[in-house]
Amino acid sequence: MPERPSLTPSGPSERWGAGTAGEPAPPPALPVVAARRTGPEPPAWCRASRPTSAGVWDGLVEAARSYGVTAGEAIVAAFAEVLRTWSTTDRFGFTHVSAGARGVTAAQRERDADGRTLARRAQRLEGAGVPPSSSPVVLATALHRSAPGGARRAPVAEPSPRDDGLLGVDVTRDERGAVEAVWRWPDERWPPGAVEAMADAFRSLLERLAANGPEWTAGHLRLVPEEQLARRARTNATKTPVPGGLLHTPVIEQARLRPHAPAVITAGRTLSYGELYGRTNQVGRRLRELGARPGRLVAVVMDKGWEQIVALHGVLASGAAYVPIDPAVPAERLRRLLRQARAGLVLTHSRIDARAAWPDRVRRLCVDTDFEEVDDGPLEPVQRQTDLAYVIFTSGSTGTPKGVMVDHRGALNALHDVNRRLGMGPADRCLALSGISFDLSVYDTFGVTAAGGAVVVPDPSPYPDPGHWARLMDAADVTFVLAVAALLEMLAAHLESGGERDRIGRLRTVIQAGDVLPVTLPDRLRALNPRVRVYNGGGPAESCVLSVMHAVGRVDPAATSIPLGRPMANQRYHVLDERLQPCPDWVPGEIHIASEVGLAQGYWRDEERTAAHFRAVPGLGERVYASGDMARYLPNGDLEILGRKDFQVKIQGVRIELGEIEAALAEHPAVASAVVVADRTVPDLPLLRAFVVAAGEGRPVVADELRLFLARKLPSAMLPADITRLERMPLNANGKIDRLALTGGPGR
Repeated sequence: MPERPSLTPSGPSERWGAGTAGEPAPPPALPVVAARRTGPEPPAWCRASRPTSAGVWDGLVEAARSYGVTAGEAIVAAFAEVLRTWSTTDRFGFTHVSAGARGVTAAQRERDADGRTLARRAQRLEGAGVPPSSSPVVLATALHRSAPGGARRAPVAEPSPRDDGLLGVDVTRDERGAVEAVWRWPDERWPPGAVEAMADAFRSLLERLAANGPEWTAGHLRLVPEEQLARRARTNATKTPVPGGLLHTPVIEQARLRPHAPAVITAGRTLSYGELYGRTNQVGRRLRELGARPGRLVAVVMDKGWEQIVALHGVLASGAAYVPIDPAVPAERLRRLLRQARAGLVLTHSRIDARAAWPDRVRRLCVDTDFEEVDDGPLEPVQRQTDLAYVIFTSGSTGTPKGVMVDHRGALNALHDVNRRLGMGPADRCLALSGISFDLSVYDTFGVTAAGGAVVVPDPSPYPDPGHWARLMDAADVTFVLAVAALLEMLAAHLESGGERDRIGRLRTVIQAGDVLPVTLPDRLRALNPRVRVYNGGGPAESCVLSVMHAVGRVDPAATSIPLGRPMANQRYHVLDERLQPCPDWVPGEIHIASEVGLAQGYWRDEERTAAHFRAVPGLGERVYASGDMARYLPNGDLEILGRKDFQVKIQGVRIELGEIEAALAEHPAVASAVVVADRTVPDLPLLRAFVVAAGEGRPVVADELRLFLARKLPSAMLPADITRLERMPLNANGKIDRLALTGGPGR
């Protein structure tokens, strides 16, 4: 069995990192996983040795002296820099064991604003004298000269059993002046390759410091392995020619070539391309007469139906951009959005017009009644690709909605890439499940028609109706669905329980986007139709509909998540830490998206928010969008989504990924779907609360049974305080699970 690390000091020690008022800092938040052992057997330990080249010790001594520190202090500081790169916490501590060392306190992890270099941090090793204490991360140094013949003397700290130990590193030197670091870690706690990458980075840094390199005085140390950065550069090599035209102009070509082919299909009516083009021209012509032009916004307040598709195409035909608004929003929000958009023109339906509380000075036009007498002759496009196509308002953390401004070029870039990847064509039928105010609806409305296919529009309904969807899919020969996971799960559950799986016999492609894809859903969909290809996609509205995608193959039964995939055409994804530096593989960071063509222009009439979220990153040399989504790179170049930045949860000092608990609950045969939220009613004491929907009527969901089931799979810190059964998960206007509704509001 591999040796275990020196995880408990047996001699004098010093602790890197201090908390407030002399309190020891917590250990670094490294990319480790919870222990899975249930029996008394000890974990298996791995070992990796990383010796430097000869003469490094002498170079370290000389270089360190010029900065007023010892070589030993430089080694400790270098180790802290490696931990700093692989940790997600602002401050951290570890135990250092050395022969004859004094018990001192080192500086806590500094932020960029402090401007401290490695040399400064090494100088600050002597400090306030925090009492020595054990840590799951231990550095043991024995830097006296080795015995003749090259045999190294043992480190001061002998190995000592610790079930919660994470990492031990023994550093020695030999008579050739080589410095060797031996790394030991429990295999079950670390993802593949993570510690080896840390060990390589530590050796490389020591050799550069010994050469008196710029690392001594650099504000940021680039310690992420070069092979990881090179792999990401290849993954981000997505430059592709941008298609010409505008978002709505493919309909013009289809109407010329195939005027009788179906373009829009509902349960009661089908519009051909010729009819769609004519009605689009009627709406566009009338809007132009009323002042619509590039840069102006026209609101579309409509339920699903063929009229909605005509309205959206018609606004673009006028030259203006559209603002989609769900007609079910409260009256005050409707007025607020219209006021914020400065939309004096509104397209709606007569049944909505009669009941809505419209503000004064808004001109409403009903698509179903007000355009019959308008000329339907051709309209020449008047806008450029860089003109606005739509502005979608999303929730803002301050309570004021954010209007995401997307131009024709950005949207076309995404839609054409989807069509190219999936081979979409005239035979395809896309089921339009997404609400008008959710940006996935952009593909439903314009993407499939760009390929010559038809959009299949469900009847308007205040509640999701998977039975209606299934019947419509059967009647219209639906081949493609793009929707959030919650809607796809509803459809799957209906087909599983109702014996109607033959209704999706022609379905060939499903993309889940906009939310986390449950690990069980792809196989459930393939069980209903083995020919279905399942993709996980994503990208915020600010990156224009879809910007990343992953073809989901066989899902490992032990998997807790499904990769988000890799960037699409002309998109580049970066996972950065709080210092805007690249994170190593396996280390969580915030997604920053870069693109010359595939990013939103900013937020409508909100320069402050635009500047805060769309910014230049000096290390990247390009403009990026800071998404607020947390993710990590996997060694194969895929991205794994981890949730929102503000959804990070710590329970009992342990960082918790809620998706892991949700995946464990979903493995129980009585559970169809599960959501776990953090209830922050009591400040600094979050509670995990689980909500489940039963898998049919055959087996009841018993909370106590689920608790025992989870207790066999998860550590105690990851067990929910309570488990509640729901008939269905609450959904927000975009069809995503409404986590705020489950927690009682944003303050919880």
